[in-house]
Amino acid sequence: MLNIMVIDDSKVMNDITEEILSKEVKAQLNIGKFNSAEDAKYQFTSFEPDLVITDIEMPETDGYALIEFIKKISDVPIIAISGSTVNDTETILHVAKLVGANFTLAKNDIHKKLPDLVMSILC
Repeated sequence: MLNIMVIDDSKVMNDITEEILSKEVKAQLNIGKFNSAEDAKYQFTSFEPDLVITDIEMPETDGYALIEFIKKISDVPIIAISGSTVNDTETILHVAKLVGANFTLAKNDIHKKLPDLVMSILC
């Protein structure tokens, strides 16, 4: 059983990600959905994830802070997802890589690319 943490302040996005993973990834998965980075930080050690998939833009604690927190205590792979940009030349996902995300994925590519990316990381 592989543990995957999915963190997004949008319940709809968490549900979509869970559905994609459940239907498309050919492995036994335990998917934990979290609506805030603070919840994910609090549950991180007890959940023992094999993979973290996190949104970047969230209220209170953002995905950057969550990635930095995780990287200080674990080498678990992290996929950062976002649909936003910082400006014309620098994307939010580029910055996520700089703070420690191992992989990045635009939200509009999640249906097409997430299953293969997860399989390449975990299997």
